[in-house]
Amino acid sequence: MKYLLSVALLLLLSSLSVAAREVRGVWLTTNSGLDWPGNAYDEKTQKKLLCDMLDKLQDAHFNMILFQVQANGDVAWNSSIQPAMAALTGDGSKSLSYDLCRFVIKECHKRDMECHAWIVPFRLGSAGNSAKYSSNKVKHPVRSKQGLCVKYNGAYYLDPGNPDTRDYLLSLYRELVEKYDFDGINLDYTRYPGNAFPDAVSFKKYNPKKLKKDDWRRDNINTFVADLYDMVKSVRPGMIVGSAPIGTYKNVKHYGNSTAYDTFQQDPVQWIESGHHDLVIPQMYWDEKFGYSDHMTTWVNSVDGKPLVIGLAPYKMLEGGWTSDVVVSQIEKALARQEVSGVCFFRAKHVLGNEPQVKALYRYLVKHKPKGKKRGKRNKVESVEKFLE
Repeated sequence: MKYLLSVALLLLLSSLSVAAREVRGVWLTTNSGLDWPGNAYDEKTQKKLLCDMLDKLQDAHFNMILFQVQANGDVAWNSSIQPAMAALTGDGSKSLSYDLCRFVIKECHKRDMECHAWIVPFRLGSAGNSAKYSSNKVKHPVRSKQGLCVKYNGAYYLDPGNPDTRDYLLSLYRELVEKYDFDGINLDYTRYPGNAFPDAVSFKKYNPKKLKKDDWRRDNINTFVADLYDMVKSVRPGMIVGSAPIGTYKNVKHYGNSTAYDTFQQDPVQWIESGHHDLVIPQMYWDEKFGYSDHMTTWVNSVDGKPLVIGLAPYKMLEGGWTSDVVVSQIEKALARQEVSGVCFFRAKHVLGNEPQVKALYRYLVKHKPKGKKRGKRNKVESVEKFLE
């Protein structure tokens, strides 16, 4: 009974910990070295670049880093299942020369920042991407798991409809979770890539409930998320499990956006309602013309008390003609909602860059601190034990 109560309290604390202070988060992208490490491949330079970046984020009061540990069937740790990212090693045949994830976690915690492992389960990239790893002792899944791979629009994906895909991914993420004490694990691109995805064989073979295709696809993703959640909690009960779904769950009014539920068979509301989620960070990459506030209301009404962090798109200041005022307005609208726990920015370079509008946003973030009480040192098990004495 004491053990069961301990686990229950740990699960409760994991969902509450995010909301203990206003979240200011950022996605730190390693895919193609975009945010880090660029074209630097030696340990000393990488570490300095990362620490400099974290220092600047700390100055702007960031308290959550979503660090990308998986990109396209390649990862940011020395795994026995997927190869180390060439973007980090400089050579697809190599393993990492140092324990990168442990270093990132340590440096984030030094700065009172949570560090969440950002994972991309199904996307594998192009044939050219997998070819980078042809001489690596750890083969890329396009080669090692050919029977699980499907080609769509010039890129490869693990087939979510094949039960063996779930087993394969769970073994990979168990390796990650057992090895590293990340504060959380956050799912990206956990969906189908498009309605024309060629999965007719799996649909015929693995559909015992005789569901319609869209319902079957959603059920496949739901099952994976539930299995991942249960595995993570069995290994590290205090680890936060969350995701960054498409920003429009289902369309409302007249907007006509692509949606999580219908366009990509992604149902994060079900993940929350079924008890398999602690945190949701919808990618609200729209302005008001495409329903930013209206779609945020949908999330507010759907998260069932779980922490809701609004994902914002400062990259659109460079690619979409937005001014910093658009992003600032979105921050303020989000934080005005009592149910919203904070905001998160895609991506690090778009809050740290030298462009005038990026600098203006950074100055705003430096000036305006997140609200809420800071949490002390993480000592989850001991704090729970106090309740059990």
